[in-house]
This record gives sequence, structure tokens and C-alpha cells, in this order.
Amino acid sequence: MPVTNALPVVVVGAGIAGLCAAGELVRAGRRVLVVEKSRGIGGRMATRRVGGAVCDHGAQFFTVRGRAFGGLVTDARAAGAVDTWCTGFGRAGSIGGAVEPAPDGHARWRGTRGMTDLPKWLLEHLAADGHGEPCLVTTNAKVASIGVAGDRVMVAVESEGRAATLEAAAAIVTAPVPQALDLFAAGDATLDVEARVALGTVAYDPCFALMLVLDRPSLVPPPGGIQFAADSPGPLAWIADNMQKGISTVPALTVHATGDFSRAHFDAPPEAVTAMLLDAARPWIDGDPATVVVERSLHRWKFALPTTVLESPLVVARQDPPLVCCGDAFGGPRVEGAASSGLAAGRWLARRLTT
Repeated sequence: MPVTNALPVVVVGAGIAGLCAAGELVRAGRRVLVVEKSRGIGGRMATRRVGGAVCDHGAQFFTVRGRAFGGLVTDARAAGAVDTWCTGFGRAGSIGGAVEPAPDGHARWRGTRGMTDLPKWLLEHLAADGHGEPCLVTTNAKVASIGVAGDRVMVAVESEGRAATLEAAAAIVTAPVPQALDLFAAGDATLDVEARVALGTVAYDPCFALMLVLDRPSLVPPPGGIQFAADSPGPLAWIADNMQKGISTVPALTVHATGDFSRAHFDAPPEAVTAMLLDAARPWIDGDPATVVVERSLHRWKFALPTTVLESPLVVARQDPPLVCCGDAFGGPRVEGAASSGLAAGRWLARRLTT
């Protein structure tokens, strides 16, 4: 397969799924190009500086259940990239209601300085792997379409006002499934019928993340996180204290809205959404929010949490040339699910390209 061997594998998305997939391919001796539309890596493992505070505004923590992800986390901890946060968070049945401790003895992990630390460590690990060709990661580059021409995958990319088409031996797509299907449609890529049907069942909840910098510590009880019951009234799903979490030296809260609230107000003016979420978070702010809150920032996630998760860790959308979909909607949601899905997709494709 001389032509295929000369071509790189394109991985769409530099979140944890994409980076894990790229690592497996690099270790198998493949050339890999990771294309990421954002300015930085990590996807929903996102950390932002707001004023003088540091806030995680996407995934808030991760757990470790499986051996493969556990080994990765052990190595990352040895490198100082991750650490444990706690063994469970407080739970509240309503906004302003009593918070009941709910430790279960199972570690919740965080990035040492924020959730982006684990993806950043993975990227450094890739660069230092030493097997085969280096893995190249390009950011601020939007994939416009994914098509097929003969035995090649054609990936159209737009970056800094310029357009280019990459020729690849295969592609792994870690974008949210509706976006992946849009990319295939834009490139007129013919997909396996069963794969298309399976991918079409995946849906997501949106989520607003409101970051609030305070002039004094919050009233969130230790260890700094509250999960609200799914049936609790009001718009809040989660509140985290980033200072108690250990990533910010300045008091700061991250407030996540429920999927229902986020969907209902997704196109509302940001100022109106901020006001509603700030009012709901008032019981956890020590004083009048008008004076205590010194900085605020609202982020809108369109595809925050898969509400439908496929049992398989990956879906082969097309066998020849290979198009593979993976991410947190495959095999299990959240951070570990996305990582495990990426590892599985990378291993599958590495084997496929050597046969």
C-alpha cells in the first residue's frame, strides 16, 4: 500500500478523544495530523482565566474505572499533570436547600492547574513519544467537509482566511456526532447504512457555564462542589468553587445550567441568561452579588453532554478508505468514556491500516 503509507491520518478534534487516538496511531508508526478548530486544545476539558481567577468551565472532574485510562492517569499524575480533588460532592434537592455530603470513596480527579492540564500532558507525551513520525497539531483550523476520492480521504480545512484540502489515508472524527454527520454530508461521503443509522440516534444537551469571580470566599461547602438533583426546580445543575478545588488563588465559582434551561434559553441575550443564573446562585454568594461579583463570563456549549450513548466505543462510518467516529458519545460518557473511545479508535485504525 505505497500510496496509503505515504499519507497521514487526519484526526479531527484535539480533545482527549482525539489526542488519545493520535497517541495510539503514533505508537503504531503512523504519521498523524490533528486538526482543531479552537485556538487551544482540550475540547470540553476547558480552563479559562477570568480576571485574576482560574475557572474550569467545561468538564469539572473525571473518574477512573478502567485499566487503560487508569494507566494513562497514573503516568499523568507522576508527571504532575493531574491530582485528586475529593471522593464525592454535596448534593442538593433544590436551589438554596440543604446540601447533604455524598462521599462514596471513589476519587474525583482534576488537572493540577485546571482541566486542560491532562490534554496538554497528552500532547507533550505525543511529542516526546519517539515512535515513527511526529504528531502535528494545528489549531484555529476549521474542518469544512470530509469526503472520499478513490482510496483517499479528502479533508477540507479553513484557517486564517485560507482554504486547503488535505489528502489522508484515513480520518478519525471526534467532533460531536451531529457535526460529524454535517462534515460527511458536506463532502458527499458515502457512509455504511448501519453506521449512519446508529450515528443518527445520538443527541446532546446544551449547557451554559457562568464563571463568577468574587471578592471573598463563596458559601459552597467543602470540598467545593454541589450537584443538584435532576428533578430539582430551577436552572442549576452544578456549582463548583475553583479556589477550594485548588486551581484558583482567587475566589471564583463555575455555575452550570441544566440541559432543559440551556435549551430553552440557548438563543436568549447573554445578559439575560447571566442574570437568571446569577440570581439562582445567590444562596452560595456571601453578600450582595452586585458588589461581591467583580468579574463574570458566560460560555455556551451547544453539545455539552450526550443524552444518547452508543454501546460501541467507536463507529466505523466507512471501511475503505476508513472513516471512524469516536468520543464521549461512544461506549460511555464523560472524560473517561471519551478517552477510552479515542484509545479504541486509534488501535482499531492502526490495525486496519496494516492489513
